[in-house]
Amino acid sequence: MAKWWVTGASRGLGAELVCQLAAAGHEVLALARDRVGLSAVQQRGGDGVRVDLLDLAAGDALAARIHSLVAAHGLPDGIVHNAGIGWYRPIVEHDEATLRAIIQVNLTAVIQITHALLPAMIERGSGYVVAIGSDLGRRPLANMAAYVASKHGLNGFMHSLLREVKHAGLRVSLIQPGMIDTGFGGHETGRHARGTVLRPDALAKLIVQVVEQPDDLLVDELTVHPPGQGEF
Repeated sequence: MAKWWVTGASRGLGAELVCQLAAAGHEVLALARDRVGLSAVQQRGGDGVRVDLLDLAAGDALAARIHSLVAAHGLPDGIVHNAGIGWYRPIVEHDEATLRAIIQVNLTAVIQITHALLPAMIERGSGYVVAIGSDLGRRPLANMAAYVASKHGLNGFMHSLLREVKHAGLRVSLIQPGMIDTGFGGHETGRHARGTVLRPDALAKLIVQVVEQPDDLLVDELTVHPPGQGEF
């Protein structure tokens, strides 16, 4: 089976992805800033899960950190860019540091990490880059301007990347979910009625199915919504 890295892996969808990939027989490196959360995920995921720290806000130091992770854990067969941040509030209520953080974590870090891993993947002739975007990468939403901008940028990056690297044997998939029942934006999980949000475990199961497709079938983009989501 394959060796996967998952960012934002200490909770929510990332934690579910780690555990379900491991349950399917893959080796998984769970990456996040939260050491306690990572420890819980490792215990839950079992022997197939390793953990390490990764701060996506590290800026110019991020590429060096990725190279050190490769030295410690080996080049992954695939990476799931899962981490993301955002808050529902008018743009004028964000300070500049928050705006920069949203773009850095949701978009720039994805580009930096992918850029650091690509040369070795291209030389090997295989690799899989997966990003968890948002249905907001395809539509606008008031009070989420910076977040929406980051997801529109991610949409453009992933589709352009696919067209650059597919002939080198690499695969690229963008997952565009609607609302997910996680602690995103500081909210509590379980506060929505069933059917109005996606369950992290069900979405993770679907993503595992996507990445396990045979080599002659590529899901370049998958959009998925709960049936009760009001707008999409």
